[in-house]
Amino acid sequence: MEKLVPLLIALAIFGFKSYQNYMKEQEAALKRRKANTPIPSKNKSEPPAYQTFQKDKNVATPPPFYSEKIQDTNEIQRFKKAREEHRLALNKKNKLPQSLQREPMVTEDFDLRKAVIISIILDRPYK
Repeated sequence: MEKLVPLLIALAIFGFKSYQNYMKEQEAALKRRKANTPIPSKNKSEPPAYQTFQKDKNVATPPPFYSEKIQDTNEIQRFKKAREEHRLALNKKNKLPQSLQREPMVTEDFDLRKAVIISIILDRPYK
């Protein structure tokens, strides 16, 4: 308990000093802001550089169009045709010509013994 009292006093002093420094910085910042604020000069009232135009309100609107004829389209057939064309285009895009296709590589089984021997040969300790 006796050791706690000096610690609390030290913390209180530290907090008070920190608060004083904070307030001092706030005052300095306020002075800087006031110093940098430009004072607006009184300008002569000049007429605006633009002119206002009024838009004509009598715009000719076309009469509404109504057609009695109903277009006979089969949406399902049109959709199927478009899907088929898309599928064919993708197939053409995915197929490469013979000249661009890679030949299949011949792979052999991994031989650990052979790999160790080759690694010893390649990584010889130098004397």
